[in-house]
Amino acid sequence: MNIMLLLVLISMNFLMAFIGRIVANPHKNIILETTLPKDKLNDSQVTQVRQSYKKTLLIVAVVFSLMDLLLLLISYDSIAILFLLLSLFGMIGVNYYTQVLYIRKMTAVKMKNNWILPTKPLLVDTKLILNKNRKMLKAYWFLPSILISLSGIIYTIFSVKPIGGMLLFGSISLLTAGLFIFSYYLVSRLPVKALTSDEQTNQQVNDAMRYYWSLLLVSSTFVFSPLSFLPTLSLTMAYGKMMYLVIGYFTLLFIYIGFIFFLMFRLRKTQDQLILQASDYRYGDDDQYWRYGLYINPEDPRIMVPDRLGMNMSVNLGRPAGKISMVVLSIVVIATTFIASVPLLINDFSSDPFRMELTANEVSLSAPFSKTREIPIQSIESVVLVDTLPENSLRVYGAATEHYLTGEFRVDDEPAYLLVYQKETPIMKITTKEYTYYYTNKDPEKTQKEYELLLKKLD
Repeated sequence: MNIMLLLVLISMNFLMAFIGRIVANPHKNIILETTLPKDKLNDSQVTQVRQSYKKTLLIVAVVFSLMDLLLLLISYDSIAILFLLLSLFGMIGVNYYTQVLYIRKMTAVKMKNNWILPTKPLLVDTKLILNKNRKMLKAYWFLPSILISLSGIIYTIFSVKPIGGMLLFGSISLLTAGLFIFSYYLVSRLPVKALTSDEQTNQQVNDAMRYYWSLLLVSSTFVFSPLSFLPTLSLTMAYGKMMYLVIGYFTLLFIYIGFIFFLMFRLRKTQDQLILQASDYRYGDDDQYWRYGLYINPEDPRIMVPDRLGMNMSVNLGRPAGKISMVVLSIVVIATTFIASVPLLINDFSSDPFRMELTANEVSLSAPFSKTREIPIQSIESVVLVDTLPENSLRVYGAATEHYLTGEFRVDDEPAYLLVYQKETPIMKITTKEYTYYYTNKDPEKTQKEYELLLKKLD
C-alpha cells in the first residue's frame, strides 16, 4: 500500500509542477496573472522571470518527492494516509506561494518599466450576444446519463435486500449529474466580450469556449453515471466478470482524466490561434480584480468566470455566493480528511476496535464509524475458525489495506461482511442463508474465546 501511495504522491508532485508552469506561458497577453503589452511578451526581463518560475516548480516537485520517501518507513495505515494528505496539501500550498511570489516579480517588472497598456472604448457586439450559445451542446445530452443513474437505483432496489448503503452510490451519481448540469447552466449564462473588431473572430472564440465546456460537462456526467450500478453488480455478478468490469471502469476514468487535459489544452490553443490572427486584439488590464489567481470583483454579477489560464472556471469571491461556495468547499475538504483518517487512526491505535457482542437472541459486530451488524442466532447456519480468507474476494465498499479489511465484500461470489485483521488468525466465519461474516479481534485469544461462547449459544 505504501509503495502505491508513494507513486501517487510523486505523480501528483510532477503533475502539479507541469500544470503550474502553464501560467508562465502567454495567453491573451497575460503571463503570470500580469497583463503585458503585446510587444513586451518576449522581453528579456519577462523571459527571465518565466524561466526562473518554471525551474523553481521543478525543484519543489523534486524536493517533495524525496521527502515522500519517508512514507516507506511508516507501518501504520492511518499515519500513511495522514502523511499522504499533508504532503498533498503542502505541495499545493508551496506551489501557490511560489506562484504568488513570481506574480509579484512579474508585476514589479511591469511597474518598473511603466508598461502602460493602450486603452480602447468598450465594444458591444449585439450579434454575438444573440448567438452566444449556438455551439453549446443541447441540454438533452444529459438525459442518457440521468437515465443510467436512475436505472442503477431501480436495479439496486429490486436486486438487493436489504438495500442499506447500496443506494449511496446511486445518490452520488445523481448528485454529481446535478452539479454538472448546474455548471452547464452557469456557463450558458456567462456574458460575452468582444475581443476584436472582427465579428467572426469574436464568435469563433466564444463558440470554442462554450462548445468545449459543454462537451466536458456532458461527458463528465456520463462517466460518473455507472457508479449507481457498480455496488449492486459486485453482489450479483461472478467474481471474475466483476473484476473485468472494475478494471474496465477504472481504465475509463484514466482515459477521462486525459480527455479533460486534452480538451482544456485544445481550447486554450484554439483561442490563442484565433486571437493571434486578429489585427486589433482589444485586451484590457483587469489585473486589479485578479489577486494571485483569485477573482474578486464585487461589481461583477457573475458567480463563475473563465480564468485567465484559459483552461478553467474561477469563482468570483467578490460576490456572496462565491464566498459561500468557498466556505462549503473548505468544509468538504476538512470533512473528507476527517472521514479518511479518523477511522484508520482508531483501527490502528485502539486496543479493541472490532467488537463482537453476544445477547440471548443475536450476535452484533461493530467497528468505528460503521453500522453495527446484528445477526439473529436462529439465522446462523454454521460457525467455524479458518486460517485464511478465500482468494476470490472483492471489496464493494469499505476499507481494504495491508492490515485490515472492513465493510461489504464479495467473497467466493457470495455477499460478505468483513471485520478482519489480516495478520491475525484464526478468523471466525459465521454463515447465514443470505450473508457470510468474517471477524477477528485484535487479540487472537479473544477471537478464540468469542468463538467458543458463540458455539455454546448455538448449542
